[in-house]
Amino acid sequence: MIYLMCTGEVQKVLGLRKDNVVDAEPSDAPLGNWYINRFSIGRRRAFIFMSQATLLSFILLQGRRPVTKEHLGDMLLGGLEQLLRFRGLNAESIDNAFRHCDSAMYARTGSRGDLGSLNDLVASYKHMIEYEGGLDHCDLTDITMKVNETPQRRFEWCSSWEITQGKICLPA
Repeated sequence: MIYLMCTGEVQKVLGLRKDNVVDAEPSDAPLGNWYINRFSIGRRRAFIFMSQATLLSFILLQGRRPVTKEHLGDMLLGGLEQLLRFRGLNAESIDNAFRHCDSAMYARTGSRGDLGSLNDLVASYKHMIEYEGGLDHCDLTDITMKVNETPQRRFEWCSSWEITQGKICLPA
Protein backbone atom coordinates (compact mmCIF):
# COMPACT_ATOMS: atom_id res chain seq x y z
CA MET A 1 0.00 0.00 0.00
CA ILE A 2 1.05 3.55 -0.71
CA TYR A 3 -0.27 6.84 0.58
CA LEU A 4 -1.04 9.74 -1.73
CA MET A 5 -0.06 12.67 0.46
CA CYS A 6 -2.07 15.56 -0.96
CA THR A 7 -1.64 19.23 -0.20
CA GLY A 8 -4.69 21.18 0.95
CA GLU A 9 -5.28 22.48 -2.58
CA VAL A 10 -5.33 18.97 -4.05
CA GLN A 11 -7.63 17.77 -1.29
CA LYS A 12 -10.00 20.63 -2.15
CA VAL A 13 -9.85 19.95 -5.90
CA LEU A 14 -10.62 16.26 -5.31
CA GLY A 15 -13.41 17.04 -2.88
CA LEU A 16 -11.77 15.07 -0.09
CA ARG A 17 -13.35 15.55 3.31
CA LYS A 18 -11.41 15.27 6.56
CA ASP A 19 -12.74 11.74 7.07
CA ASN A 20 -11.37 10.72 3.62
CA VAL A 21 -7.81 11.67 4.59
CA VAL A 22 -5.66 9.75 7.08
CA ASP A 23 -2.20 10.06 8.58
CA ALA A 24 0.34 8.31 6.36
CA GLU A 25 2.33 5.33 7.52
CA PRO A 26 5.64 4.16 6.04
CA SER A 27 5.24 2.18 2.82
CA ASP A 28 6.99 -1.02 1.76
CA ALA A 29 6.91 0.20 -1.85
CA PRO A 30 10.44 0.81 -3.21
CA LEU A 31 9.67 4.47 -3.95
CA GLY A 32 7.64 4.98 -0.77
CA ASN A 33 4.64 7.27 -0.47
CA TRP A 34 3.97 10.10 -2.89
CA TYR A 35 3.39 13.82 -2.36
CA ILE A 36 1.00 15.53 -4.76
CA ASN A 37 0.45 19.23 -5.34
CA ARG A 38 -1.16 21.35 -8.04
CA PHE A 39 0.24 24.56 -9.49
CA SER A 40 -0.22 26.94 -12.41
CA ILE A 41 2.00 27.21 -15.46
CA GLY A 42 0.79 30.12 -17.54
CA ARG A 43 -2.89 29.44 -18.10
CA ARG A 44 -2.65 25.72 -17.43
CA ARG A 45 -2.83 23.72 -14.21
CA ALA A 46 -0.38 20.92 -13.51
CA PHE A 47 -0.09 18.22 -10.89
CA ILE A 48 3.33 17.40 -9.52
CA PHE A 49 4.03 13.95 -8.11
CA MET A 50 7.09 13.41 -5.87
CA SER A 51 8.35 10.20 -4.30
CA GLN A 52 8.92 10.71 -0.60
CA ALA A 53 11.77 8.17 -0.58
CA THR A 54 13.74 9.41 -3.60
CA LEU A 55 12.37 12.85 -4.56
CA LEU A 56 11.79 11.45 -8.06
CA SER A 57 9.23 13.76 -9.62
CA PHE A 58 7.16 14.42 -12.70
CA ILE A 59 4.32 16.71 -13.69
CA LEU A 60 1.10 15.99 -15.55
CA LEU A 61 -0.96 18.77 -17.09
CA GLN A 62 -4.62 18.88 -16.21
CA GLY A 63 -6.86 18.28 -19.22
CA ARG A 64 -10.38 19.44 -19.95
CA ARG A 65 -11.99 16.92 -17.63
CA PRO A 66 -11.59 17.50 -13.91
CA VAL A 67 -9.27 15.21 -11.98
CA THR A 68 -11.17 13.05 -9.51
CA LYS A 69 -10.17 11.10 -6.42
CA GLU A 70 -10.99 7.91 -8.34
CA HIS A 71 -8.40 8.71 -11.04
CA LEU A 72 -5.50 10.43 -9.26
CA GLY A 73 -3.85 7.12 -8.28
CA ASP A 74 -4.05 5.92 -11.89
CA MET A 75 -2.48 9.19 -13.02
CA LEU A 76 0.42 8.57 -10.64
CA LEU A 77 1.00 5.01 -11.79
CA GLY A 78 0.67 5.86 -15.49
CA GLY A 79 2.98 8.86 -15.21
CA LEU A 80 5.55 6.87 -13.24
CA GLU A 81 5.56 4.03 -15.76
CA GLN A 82 6.01 6.47 -18.63
CA LEU A 83 8.84 8.27 -16.81
CA LEU A 84 10.70 5.03 -16.11
CA ARG A 85 10.28 3.92 -19.74
CA PHE A 86 11.63 7.26 -20.99
CA ARG A 87 14.61 6.75 -18.68
CA GLY A 88 15.25 3.43 -20.42
CA LEU A 89 14.72 1.09 -17.48
CA ASN A 90 13.99 -2.53 -18.33
CA ALA A 91 10.60 -4.14 -17.72
CA GLU A 92 11.82 -6.02 -14.65
CA SER A 93 12.98 -2.81 -12.94
CA ILE A 94 9.73 -1.06 -13.83
CA ASP A 95 7.73 -3.95 -12.39
CA ASN A 96 9.88 -3.76 -9.26
CA ALA A 97 8.98 -0.05 -8.88
CA PHE A 98 5.31 -1.04 -8.61
CA ARG A 99 5.74 -3.63 -5.85
CA HIS A 100 3.36 -2.92 -2.96
CA CYS A 101 1.46 -0.32 -5.02
CA ASP A 102 -1.65 -2.47 -5.29
CA SER A 103 -3.73 -0.08 -3.17
CA ALA A 104 -3.59 3.54 -2.11
CA MET A 105 -5.13 5.81 0.49
CA TYR A 106 -5.28 9.57 0.67
CA ALA A 107 -3.22 11.13 3.43
CA ARG A 108 -2.30 14.51 4.82
CA THR A 109 1.11 15.92 4.09
CA GLY A 110 3.37 15.18 7.00
CA SER A 111 6.84 16.62 6.77
CA ARG A 112 7.81 20.26 6.39
CA GLY A 113 11.09 19.11 4.86
CA ASP A 114 9.26 17.06 2.22
CA LEU A 115 6.92 19.97 1.48
CA GLY A 116 9.97 22.22 1.10
CA SER A 117 11.46 19.77 -1.40
CA LEU A 118 8.13 19.64 -3.25
CA ASN A 119 7.98 23.45 -3.44
CA ASP A 120 11.60 23.58 -4.67
CA LEU A 121 10.72 21.10 -7.41
CA VAL A 122 7.69 23.18 -8.45
CA ALA A 123 9.97 26.24 -8.70
CA SER A 124 12.48 24.26 -10.79
CA TYR A 125 9.83 23.04 -13.23
CA LYS A 126 8.32 26.52 -13.58
CA HIS A 127 11.72 28.14 -14.14
CA MET A 128 12.82 25.62 -16.76
CA ILE A 129 9.49 25.75 -18.62
CA GLU A 130 9.57 29.56 -18.69
CA TYR A 131 13.26 29.58 -19.70
CA GLU A 132 12.44 27.38 -22.70
CA GLY A 133 9.62 29.66 -23.85
CA GLY A 134 6.59 28.27 -22.04
CA LEU A 135 4.54 25.14 -22.46
CA ASP A 136 4.07 25.62 -26.21
CA HIS A 137 7.81 25.59 -26.87
CA CYS A 138 9.43 23.42 -24.21
CA ASP A 139 10.20 19.71 -24.08
CA LEU A 140 8.58 18.55 -20.83
CA THR A 141 10.23 15.15 -21.03
CA ASP A 142 13.68 16.73 -21.25
CA ILE A 143 12.86 19.12 -18.39
CA THR A 144 11.65 16.24 -16.21
CA MET A 145 14.84 14.29 -16.90
CA LYS A 146 17.01 17.31 -16.01
CA VAL A 147 15.12 18.04 -12.79
CA ASN A 148 15.59 14.44 -11.67
CA GLU A 149 19.32 14.58 -12.50
CA THR A 150 19.83 17.52 -10.11
CA PRO A 151 22.00 16.57 -7.12
CA GLN A 152 20.09 16.58 -3.83
CA ARG A 153 21.68 17.62 -0.57
CA ARG A 154 19.35 15.23 1.28
CA PHE A 155 21.07 12.34 -0.52
CA GLU A 156 24.65 13.56 -0.11
CA TRP A 157 24.52 15.13 -3.58
CA CYS A 158 23.25 12.06 -5.41
CA SER A 159 20.42 12.73 -7.85
CA SER A 160 16.89 11.43 -7.56
CA TRP A 161 17.62 9.14 -10.53
CA GLU A 162 20.59 7.57 -8.79
CA ILE A 163 18.59 6.92 -5.62
CA THR A 164 15.60 5.60 -7.58
CA GLN A 165 17.69 3.26 -9.68
CA GLY A 166 19.38 1.97 -6.53
CA LYS A 167 15.98 1.10 -5.08
CA ILE A 168 14.36 -0.52 -8.13
CA CYS A 169 17.07 -1.80 -10.49
CA LEU A 170 17.91 -5.41 -9.96
CA PRO A 171 21.54 -6.53 -10.32
CA ALA A 172 22.35 -7.93 -13.76
